[in-house]
Amino acid sequence: MIVRPIDGGVEVLAPAKLNLFLEVLGRRPDGYHEIESIMVAVDLYDALTFTDDPSGRITLHCDDSTLPTGRDNLVVEAAERLRERAGSPRGAAIELHKAIPAQAGLAGGSSDAAAALVALDRLWNLRTPPQVLDALAGEIGSDVAFFRNTPAAICRGRGERVERLPLSEPLHFVLVCPPVGVSTADVYRHLTPPDQPRPIEPVVEALVENRPAALGESLFNRLQPVAESLAPALTRVRDGLASLGPLLDGHLMSGSGSAYFGLGRNQGAAQAAARHLETLGLGRVRVVSCGL
Repeated sequence: MIVRPIDGGVEVLAPAKLNLFLEVLGRRPDGYHEIESIMVAVDLYDALTFTDDPSGRITLHCDDSTLPTGRDNLVVEAAERLRERAGSPRGAAIELHKAIPAQAGLAGGSSDAAAALVALDRLWNLRTPPQVLDALAGEIGSDVAFFRNTPAAICRGRGERVERLPLSEPLHFVLVCPPVGVSTADVYRHLTPPDQPRPIEPVVEALVENRPAALGESLFNRLQPVAESLAPALTRVRDGLASLGPLLDGHLMSGSGSAYFGLGRNQGAAQAAARHLETLGLGRVRVVSCGL
């Protein structure tokens, strides 16, 4: 997350995330699923600006007309929760420019909500303790807390229990966003949690020890087969990545889909993979990095 002052307000670049590992441990009594995941933030950003509104209103304008702009948008919910927690009468005018596609498993909405907490705490000069902001993030959504702990972290519980991971070298990916989205709720509804969950430790060790080949071999997402069964056209993206051979150390769907990524052996390999994938007509293709 990149936060910087602008004339009369605050601007935030809110990153997308990729899941290098995602296991579902079981269904919880509250209806959510217990997960264990490794997430990394990458340099695909939504851009948000926040300016003070003396009237006390919180308003959101977005350049994507398909997205809600009321309390059912996580940005507005985050703003209102923060204001209620602080007992503040302040308002804000928020502008959101979307670059992270929805229903792609990239958590753009959660990242935008985390951006709202950070930006409005600064704009309103609230000086909220970090642990309080973390708690609010966990209440708003499962992935929101991660974006306060970038660039890499283990996420447990619903995703709100976050443990940062060190990242010694940047990672480079080719990202493919197909023109079709996948509903997270639908994917979880059709999921059967495993009797024996996949262990996370090999992925953590490969990431922390900077062993990209081992990391590529150990990429895992329990949700991917379910998402592909619900949207079979997505297998074309998977197969396209699989065809790239030595350019990639591994490939995976992010979250509940529909975006896929390939882990490049280096930045040049990721760029070469992107050039090839652009000829296949699978969707929007770009190179993204973590840890630069």
